[in-house]
Amino acid sequence: MVSAAYVTDIDASRPFYELLGFHEHLAGKAPTSAWSSLRMGRHRLLLASTRPPLGTPPLPLLFYFFFDDLDAVIGALSAAGLEVTRMGHPAHARGGEAKVLDPDGNTVLLGQEEPSVSQPPPADDDGSPRFSLLKEAAALVQARGGTTTTCQVTDMRGMPCQSRAEVKLADSAGNTVWACLSHADEILVAVPGAFIADQDDAGIAGFLRSRQARA
Repeated sequence: MVSAAYVTDIDASRPFYELLGFHEHLAGKAPTSAWSSLRMGRHRLLLASTRPPLGTPPLPLLFYFFFDDLDAVIGALSAAGLEVTRMGHPAHARGGEAKVLDPDGNTVLLGQEEPSVSQPPPADDDGSPRFSLLKEAAALVQARGGTTTTCQVTDMRGMPCQSRAEVKLADSAGNTVWACLSHADEILVAVPGAFIADQDDAGIAGFLRSRQARA
């Protein structure tokens, strides 16, 4: 299986992923498209672009890469002028976790599963920010102008939530709802098949809804 990402400019994206240790081994170009196949050990990544570019919105999480030496990777990214945010030491990355944006504005997480011998043991709470997929999605909604919609989730008594909606959720049946972060978190845990949706109606939920209408 090969991970793939549509990018606006391959010549801008390739150097970014090379900083993470990938190297191009195959590439191709046509009048309206181009692609670059990158490798890092046994991992492969395909970058593709089209002309005109596809209207793909930035993603709250595109890739998660684990490294043996996270500090070295952060150093290379910082030396290249990229802003890297350390995200503390979550349970799945006791050697550290960091966040960086790729040239298309997608979030890429970097982690180190275990601390190296030279690293001090991580504190239980070092005060670093923690990654939240919901907060990342809400930030992207806000960057596109936000929404004035109130949370559309009601409580068990049918009373509407008064909080401002921050993310749009959908389920596998094509139902959608705008929700505040608290209710969104509950929905993702409790509703089978629920997922964070594109804030535009043209997303997968809209497609599923239109397909059901034709059935």
